[in-house]
Amino acid sequence: MKTKLPLKNLIKIGCCFATAVSLFLLLSSFLEDGELYSALLKSLFFVLLLIMIFLSNIGLLMIFKDDKKPTLGKCTIWFYVASFAMSSAVILFIYWLGSYLTRHGFMLHQTSFRVKGNVVYLYLSLQGFFINGIVLLLQNFIIVQDFNSQVQLENSRLVAAKSQAANELLLQQIHPHFLFNALNILKSLIKKSPEKAEDYLIRLSDFLRVSISTNKSGIAPLHDELKLCADYLEMQKVRFGEALSFNLDIQEEESLGLVLPIFSLQPLLENVIKHNELTDAAPLNITIRQDGKWISVTNNIQLKSNQEHSTGSGLANLAERYNLLSGDEVDIRDDGLTFSVSLKILKHEDCNYRG
Repeated sequence: MKTKLPLKNLIKIGCCFATAVSLFLLLSSFLEDGELYSALLKSLFFVLLLIMIFLSNIGLLMIFKDDKKPTLGKCTIWFYVASFAMSSAVILFIYWLGSYLTRHGFMLHQTSFRVKGNVVYLYLSLQGFFINGIVLLLQNFIIVQDFNSQVQLENSRLVAAKSQAANELLLQQIHPHFLFNALNILKSLIKKSPEKAEDYLIRLSDFLRVSISTNKSGIAPLHDELKLCADYLEMQKVRFGEALSFNLDIQEEESLGLVLPIFSLQPLLENVIKHNELTDAAPLNITIRQDGKWISVTNNIQLKSNQEHSTGSGLANLAERYNLLSGDEVDIRDDGLTFSVSLKILKHEDCNYRG
């Protein structure tokens, strides 16, 4: 899952944190020394220091952070080297700025350090390391919280898409018209060819069993999806005869361990049959082909003159489920002669599903 830096939250919370800490420093310094001017200088320089460190780290995150790794702990060592070097440079700049303004009379007073000589630079660098460590912890917390929110949102969308898909599949696969046609065909086969009737009944029972079964993972082995398609097409072949032809061009030896979103291919076949003419003179040709890491459902276009009303939600639902599971898009192509829908075949570990 790819993630983006929550820049708005990082900047907003960083500014709020710097302001809150500076106000606390202003109040505590004023109560301790009783000098408002000195306390105000400390707080102003400190808020400038924190904001510069926050912004520097955000800039470094945009350079070094991997979008697939949400936490700062996954950043390279060079990010931390650059971050702590930047914090030292920032605090030394703030120290130089204060000294410069004092020397030129823009400030009447500058807080002095107990350490003297070159040791002051080491002292300031250590302070910068400590402050930068706190800033990194806060920024890491913001990024992790944002990532968790994205995960929860994505899971909610996936659950909603799966529920919608399940409802649509129940309406499609166990549609009264489908059952009515299937039972009529079965009745006819029993009289004409008992052996074909038995084969048809086995395919129908397997098809209905898969249709009403529950699958919490949202994915199914490629072999099972192809078996479902074969059963569906064989039953439709009995119904339409020579008006329907199909071909499964699958690399069986390479299908082990591969998965697809459950019920991702069969609804495509149903849409093809639903929207196209099927006649003996002009048969509908359907091809399910595996081409490397992709599997496609392709058919020749011969649309019905009187199209049934369709919301188009089936293909849209499949596209959303596929995107949530894999992060990839469904490839849809229409050249006027053929219509094709292609899915990239997944490995189980490539899926974003979190059960």
